[in-house]
Amino acid sequence: MSYRQYWSILYLTTALVFPFSICHAQHVKGSNFLDLSSDTTTVSIPFYSGLNGYHAFRIPTVIKTKKVLVVFAEGRKNSTSDFGDIDVVFRRSYDDGKSWEPLNILYNLDTMAVQNPVPVYVKNKNKIVVLFNTTSLSEHDLLNKNYGLAQERKALLTSSTDDGKSWKAPRDITRDVKRKSWRWHALGPVHGIELKHGSHRGRLVVPIAISIEKGSKSYCMALIYSDDSGEHWKIGAVDENLSDSVLSNETTIAELDDGRIYVNTRDQNGGSKEKNRGEVYSLDGGLTFSEPIIESDKFPSPIVQSALLRWDLKSGTKLLFSTPSTPNKRENLIIMVSTDASKTWHTLFKVHNGFSAYSDMVRLDKKTLGVIYETDDYKKIRFKRIPLNL
Repeated sequence: MSYRQYWSILYLTTALVFPFSICHAQHVKGSNFLDLSSDTTTVSIPFYSGLNGYHAFRIPTVIKTKKVLVVFAEGRKNSTSDFGDIDVVFRRSYDDGKSWEPLNILYNLDTMAVQNPVPVYVKNKNKIVVLFNTTSLSEHDLLNKNYGLAQERKALLTSSTDDGKSWKAPRDITRDVKRKSWRWHALGPVHGIELKHGSHRGRLVVPIAISIEKGSKSYCMALIYSDDSGEHWKIGAVDENLSDSVLSNETTIAELDDGRIYVNTRDQNGGSKEKNRGEVYSLDGGLTFSEPIIESDKFPSPIVQSALLRWDLKSGTKLLFSTPSTPNKRENLIIMVSTDASKTWHTLFKVHNGFSAYSDMVRLDKKTLGVIYETDDYKKIRFKRIPLNL
C-alpha cells in the first residue's frame, strides 16, 4: 500500500465509519479497521533482548516533552521473570522515535527488583515526574506470606526538568501512597495524567494496583494524586470491593471534557471469561469513584495491561485504547477509539500481528500517534509511529 493510498483509506475510515458505526468491537474479525501490522517503515526497536547485557525488557511506557521523547522499561538481567535482578531503564529520542540515544539506567538497586516506571509530564514546567517500585519479595510472596514492613513493596519518586538529561535523587514516598495493610502495590504500569479541566486543573493522577488482604483473590486498584507538580503525593480513590465481579488490577485513566476521569482496569480473573476489563469514573479529580466498578464487554482484551490516551481536536475529544485483541491470548495489538466519552468503542487500527502484550501510547504531534508495545515473546519492545487523521 502506498502512503497516499494509506491516507485515503484512513480518511474514509475516520470520516465515514465513525458517525455511523455502533460496533463495540467484541472481536477484531469482521470489524471495519485498518490493518497496519505489515508496515514496518515507521517502526523502531528501543529495547531488545541482549541490549547492554539485559536478558529481556518489559513493561514499556512513554512520555513526550517539548523537545524529546522518553521511553521507559524494566531491564531484566537474567530472565523474563517478574521478580529478580531488575533495573528501571530509559532511552531518549529527538526525532519522535526514529532513532534512540544509548540506554540509560534510571535506578539500579543491586540485585533487587526495581519496577513499574510511571512517567507523568507537567507541561508548564517541562517536567518529567517518574514514580516506580522496589521490592525484595515476589508478587506471590507478598500476596500469600507473612512479612514485616521492612520487606514491603516500596514506592519511589524522581523528576527531571532538562528533558531527562539529569534526574533528582530518588526519594521514598511509600507512606504517602501505600497503606500499611496493602500487600501488593504496583504503580501503573502506564503513563499518568495531568488534569486540564475544572477545579482540579493541574492535578497529577496515577493509577495503582493493590491488594487489600492476604491471598491471590484480593486484587483491587486505587488512584494517587499530586497538587504540587509531583513533589508530594496522596492516596485518592480506592477500590476495596472484593464482592463484585471485577478483581481490578493494572489500570489506565484519561480525563474527559467535563472533568470526569474515565478509569479502565484489567480484571484479574474476577468475572466472566469474555469480560476481562472493568470500567468506572471519578467525578472529583480522583478523590473517589462514582460507583462500583462494572464488568465491561466492550473490549476484546485478554487479561493484560492496556493503555488509554486522550486525543484533543477542535471538533472534540476522542479517546484511544491500545490492547491485544484475542480474549484468551496476548496477540494482535489493536487501537480502539471512542468518540462519545467512553460510552462506545470500535477498532481503528491493527498495529501488530501475532504476539503482543503490554503497551502505551503518546501523541507525537497533531497528526501522529506513537505506540510502544511488547512483541516476540518479550524479546523486543517496538515503537511504531502511526499517521492519525481524526
